Amino acid sequence: MTRTLFPHRIETDRLVFERLSHDNVDPFKIYEFVTHDDWQNEATEHMPWFRFQRLDQVVGFIDRAEQRWADHDGARYLLRSKDEGNEIIGTTAYGPEWEKKRGGSGIVLAKRYWGREYGVERASVFIELTFEQYDLEAYYTTCAADNKPSRRMVEKYIERYDGQHEGLLRQHSPRPNGDVTDQHRFTVLRSEYESATNETETLAFEMDW
Repeated sequence: MTRTLFPHRIETDRLVFERLSHDNVDPFKIYEFVTHDDWQNEATEHMPWFRFQRLDQVVGFIDRAEQRWADHDGARYLLRSKDEGNEIIGTTAYGPEWEKKRGGSGIVLAKRYWGREYGVERASVFIELTFEQYDLEAYYTTCAADNKPSRRMVEKYIERYDGQHEGLLRQHSPRPNGDVTDQHRFTVLRSEYESATNETETLAFEMDW
């Protein structure tokens, strides 16, 4: 099989990352998942782009994920939990910015899976891929200024890799309704990552390319 730029599947201790594509996923299953109250309310309060109301919107979501994959712009995955019998728990994406030598990622988890550090486990994968696999110089992420659960999650993994909070970006990210939100930005630089992982095994997860 020809090696692709991004892994088709990633497996950690508790999570399975499944490439979001028409060959891999059932849009009806995704639609069933995203129409639950714990997805339509607090889980997507700060990420309203993922509040799908119709099946065709889910199909379009998969279409866009396939296009970004083909263009080498990014990889989007369904997240499944081994603890929950491989049930879907959310979605995550990784986006390298090749010219800027950095990579970033995001996540949306259904509320019933909050507080289990799934987001931290997921972020560790993308941080390590940023530096070990893709030879980039920085990892970054942002979260809405009033999204306290997301900020707590981000702070945990940024601290693990000796990164830092850069500050508050005011009037930074527009939403579909026209509001523009303030965003906290966090980064890990290569020197910080290498210092934090000097005596630690990295890439200790399975990947299928």
